[in-house]
Amino acid sequence: MRKQTLRRGAFVMSAALLLSLGAYLPDALPCAPQAITASAAADDYPWSTYLKKDASWASSSEAIGVADDCIRYQISGEGGWRKGMATEQTGDWSHSTVDNDATTSQIRILMRVWKATGQQKYFDCAMRGIDCLFKMQYSNGGYMQVLNTPGTYHAHITLNDGAYLHIMDIMKEMRSKTGDFTGVSDEYAQKAGQSLEKAIQCLLDMQITVNGVKTAWCQQHDENTLAPAAARAYELPSLCTSESAGVITFLYKYAQETNRIDIVRAVNAAIRWFQKVTLTGIKFVSQGDDKVVVQDANADPLWARFYDIDRQIPLFSDRDSSVHYDVSEISKERRTGYAWYGNWGKNVVNLALLPEEEPTLSGELIEKLTVHEQIAGTDWGIDDELRVGDAVFGDRAFTYVTLPNELIGAEYIRTACDSKNASGDCATLKAAEDVTVYVLVDSRLSMEQGITPNWLKSWTQTGLVANTDNTVTFEIFSKEIGANESLVLGSNSTGSGVVNYTAAVVRREAQVTETTVTTTTTETTTTTTTTETEPDTTAPVLTKLTGDVDCSGEVNVADAVLLARFLAEDQEIEVSAQGKINAEMNGAEGITADDSSLLLEYLAHLIDKFPV
Repeated sequence: MRKQTLRRGAFVMSAALLLSLGAYLPDALPCAPQAITASAAADDYPWSTYLKKDASWASSSEAIGVADDCIRYQISGEGGWRKGMATEQTGDWSHSTVDNDATTSQIRILMRVWKATGQQKYFDCAMRGIDCLFKMQYSNGGYMQVLNTPGTYHAHITLNDGAYLHIMDIMKEMRSKTGDFTGVSDEYAQKAGQSLEKAIQCLLDMQITVNGVKTAWCQQHDENTLAPAAARAYELPSLCTSESAGVITFLYKYAQETNRIDIVRAVNAAIRWFQKVTLTGIKFVSQGDDKVVVQDANADPLWARFYDIDRQIPLFSDRDSSVHYDVSEISKERRTGYAWYGNWGKNVVNLALLPEEEPTLSGELIEKLTVHEQIAGTDWGIDDELRVGDAVFGDRAFTYVTLPNELIGAEYIRTACDSKNASGDCATLKAAEDVTVYVLVDSRLSMEQGITPNWLKSWTQTGLVANTDNTVTFEIFSKEIGANESLVLGSNSTGSGVVNYTAAVVRREAQVTETTVTTTTTETTTTTTTTETEPDTTAPVLTKLTGDVDCSGEVNVADAVLLARFLAEDQEIEVSAQGKINAEMNGAEGITADDSSLLLEYLAHLIDKFPV
């Protein structure tokens, strides 16, 4: 029998003997058995040492013995391994996990020994491990920490200790049949590629955004919401430098290989965040049996392990999950027993920012749409033939349930709903020919928040509306531009309580009119001329349509908006004489807030007619 196996077996037997005496340990040491079990698991197999050995090691008796142990301890029905492979565990830790390099390490060693020996049993065991990794991936792309542990923090998507990255490295090699995985089938290579792409997208989706700016990642994220999640009692939802540094390194290289603009932007934002939160002039050093922060102007840069998400400052916690912003405030046991500071960002801050090329799109009527927005700009798109049932946004499943006839069949811009958080100009549109551009804006922006974005104030409020299946009503603005002319699509001005706008483009057809010309021979001839004319909005309205403040011929949310702005004495709008007549709804002379209230009640179907 191998010396290492004998040593390990003796150690485990010693631990088991001490555990059997647990009932006789003094009350002052209630955690002694658990501590022994943890030590046994931690010393189980030196995976990182094995994986650093050269190719010749795979054919050694030591390697073959480890591979045989991998077969012996593979969890039946799951295909993975415990984090202490040969150590008996109960509860969550009795299941397959990627914590502490488990499962991913066994898979690699099995593949290396298979290559060296040609014995099929090692390959088959490794493939069962790969199947376990596929099972550990959620539909959103994230990988859980421990299999079959729903409702616990082990079910969260984990970035801790590089577990997520270890899986992605395997999937990347499998997809291209390189490294340890040159012998996998085409089917497995294809599945690995799909798994990798989903995992990368999940990383992008999990990147924490603070005040519209992308930052870094948490140790763990909720498997359903992807929000930052707690792990152990002293590992709170936060921005985690150790795990984020590894993610950035992986994504940086992947962005260079693929030139994906969404990954480039995510990486650059994370690099900027690391630069922003660098700590200088301090050291975290041992003093006797304690650890303290001391001032040192010559100290190398440091990063806290955790940063408060909102305040962007170092965060510390104790075993009672209490929140602290000074490491001296937590217990000495936690202060000395955890890596609260480190140099995790050293390599990150020295990475050169990747070049960011703004995405450009084009259609038939839109010669060029340049998207400046960096939060969700990669989700923007152009589609033709707008119809009821089409998707509203590129990053949501919302669809249109009503559209005005003017927009049916239009070329339309699917913006991103998350772009509602943007500030500044979102995009620039250049027309291929003479067009009318329509922008559909969440009516809650003006109705509830009293906001009309500045860039829309020169546009025409059409009185048209559209509706979506998530009960959003859009009010519609329009603007005409000629061929080769450009206009700017700005921001929503707020991301709170509303969705983003969307847009549509319609060809502006030449209108045919007839004019009468009297000749010198008294003959009357009719000539046909082609001109582009604006509709006549000056013709008097002969009958009153109560509530129709903008004289559009129908009563809708646009009238409520116009009336509210009139009562607020907004100098940028004008209500015609007929519109003022139509605005008197309560039977009293003059326009008051009562008229506005009646109009809102009518639109909300609380009343079915006006008093007058």
